Amino acid sequence: MRIIFFDLETYYNSKDDYSLKVLTPPEYILDPRFEAIGGAFMEGYNNDSALFWVDGPDLPKYFKELDTNIALCSHNFQFDGAIAAWRYGFLPEMSLCTLSIARATLGRVLGPLPSLAKVAEYLCFPPKLGTVKKVDGMNLDAIKAAGLFDEYVEYCKHDVKLCARIFKELVLIRKLFPANELAILDMVLRCTTEPRFVLDVDTLTQHLAEVRAKKEGLLNRLCLDKSDLMSNRKFADLLKMFGVEPPKKVSTTTGKETYAFSKTDVAFLALNNHPNPDVQALMAARLGVKSTLEETRTERFIKISRLTFKSNQTQPLMPMPLRYSAAGSHRLGGDWSLNVQNLSRPNPIKPGSGKIRQALQAPPGYKVMTVDASQIEARLAVYLSGQEDVVEQFRNNEDVYSILASEIYNRPINKKDNPNERFVGKQARLGLGYQLWWPKFKDRVKTDSINQLGYPIELTEDEAMHVVKTFRRLNNKIVNAWEELNSKGIYVLANGGEWEWGACKFSEGSIKGPSGLYMYYPNLSPIKNEQGNVMGWYYTTPHKGVANIYGGKLLENICQHLARVHTLGAALRIQKRSRQECGEYYRLVHQVHDENIFIVKDEHVDVMRLIMQEEMSRAYTWAEGCPFACEVGIGQNYGEAK
Repeated sequence: MRIIFFDLETYYNSKDDYSLKVLTPPEYILDPRFEAIGGAFMEGYNNDSALFWVDGPDLPKYFKELDTNIALCSHNFQFDGAIAAWRYGFLPEMSLCTLSIARATLGRVLGPLPSLAKVAEYLCFPPKLGTVKKVDGMNLDAIKAAGLFDEYVEYCKHDVKLCARIFKELVLIRKLFPANELAILDMVLRCTTEPRFVLDVDTLTQHLAEVRAKKEGLLNRLCLDKSDLMSNRKFADLLKMFGVEPPKKVSTTTGKETYAFSKTDVAFLALNNHPNPDVQALMAARLGVKSTLEETRTERFIKISRLTFKSNQTQPLMPMPLRYSAAGSHRLGGDWSLNVQNLSRPNPIKPGSGKIRQALQAPPGYKVMTVDASQIEARLAVYLSGQEDVVEQFRNNEDVYSILASEIYNRPINKKDNPNERFVGKQARLGLGYQLWWPKFKDRVKTDSINQLGYPIELTEDEAMHVVKTFRRLNNKIVNAWEELNSKGIYVLANGGEWEWGACKFSEGSIKGPSGLYMYYPNLSPIKNEQGNVMGWYYTTPHKGVANIYGGKLLENICQHLARVHTLGAALRIQKRSRQECGEYYRLVHQVHDENIFIVKDEHVDVMRLIMQEEMSRAYTWAEGCPFACEVGIGQNYGEAK
């Protein structure tokens, strides 16, 4: 397939707040002020004679005449590809992105946003030029009048040459990015460029009003303003006024003591149940004001609902921007300050939850279909470790949570009669496989029970210790896996050589998974005591700083990576089979960790349900015998499809 590298340059005006620093990409691209200055294009990897520029007014004609049976690649395809699709109606056969490829291969060295300049410098390519900084507020005519046009064209052409060299270097020469992953990348990028969800504006508008009213009501009751609650120092002073000592912790980033005021800090969340109602109200206000994500995200969704993505569009559409290889395990993440991977689910104990999901609807005559890999990390952990008794429980569809809880409490436990004890068993099965110790397990049980059940389950220190010891006694193969990964695995990562563990191949600084992608552990160094004995290991990354690594953490990384390979591989096969068995090409429209989401015609729902179940439950050669399972959800909107 022919590959064309390209880069589009657009008008921006930072003084008029018309820039990507202020607007989301859909707002920017579909704004009336939008103007394409032009674009540079090159077919092939190193062919300067095929490199040319197209003025902005000529881009509609260029894209109209361009053969769609090509691969189109830019350094930020989510942006450039969205312009091609939403402005010019051009959708290539394959979408590619060197920003995504660089993140997957160099992200642990260059950070989560490896710009063209950073990647070029790292690969010792010619540096990126800086002309774009000179044209703030200038359209095509102004650039020509200022005598900057030739320089500007050369700047854009140079970017295209760098993009092509980066692709060639990382994919074809060093082969750090496997060719088979290009289809996965294309599938993920289309969730952005080809929106399928229809937005229910009434639901969003109602939700925004409810969020604001709830927040204002809390503030009015306490006679506080936002600044008192947003400032950690002022909030700490407010707690002290009510006789409460603000909880503190040591920051993992700075190593210094700071206030423990995040939603994951158990001591902070415990103040929700303080006997003083004023403290309870203060906490509610803090959480309501500090967590502005729901409000701002709803506002952004409403703004996007007013945009027209195509000239014949009759319904408000919503792109689902996903960041390829957002995590070191190569799981996807949210992007464009919309974080569509973190939309709350409908929860009866949390009024108003899940409203944004409910606003994401299928068009008339279609259904939203979700397929979620059931307990995939827990299943992979026992499979990889050789914990055959639990593998068999999963294979037989037994209630693994109740079985473990029965051992913990030394009496029969079931879902109906013993929900709290079973919840502890569930937390143990899902959380203790990665070497979690009892203090954090105790905190997690309390936090998760508050969030999932609406009330706290509080274990004593002895009870938490008993749960952890019982889990480790019954899952000795998992414990052995931690020890093996900690000794052999980390030794190879630190010192070189090769070692295979299941589907993963260890070498110095990296682990290669079955898809060909690598997980990287740069600058791996020992933690030594005063006698010089190695007590642990850590590695460093530019965006997370120092990160500890040990056997249980390695198992978690591997399980999450393999879950990602399984889930996205299944999505690709589901797409292919939909064309073969339904006569329609149903592509992935959204993805959240272990869940794939599709929009399907009513008449094909039953066939697609079977396809989804088969592909999401299919075992690979690298996981032969692993009892994968899944659940399919169907609804008129994303919130219903559960």
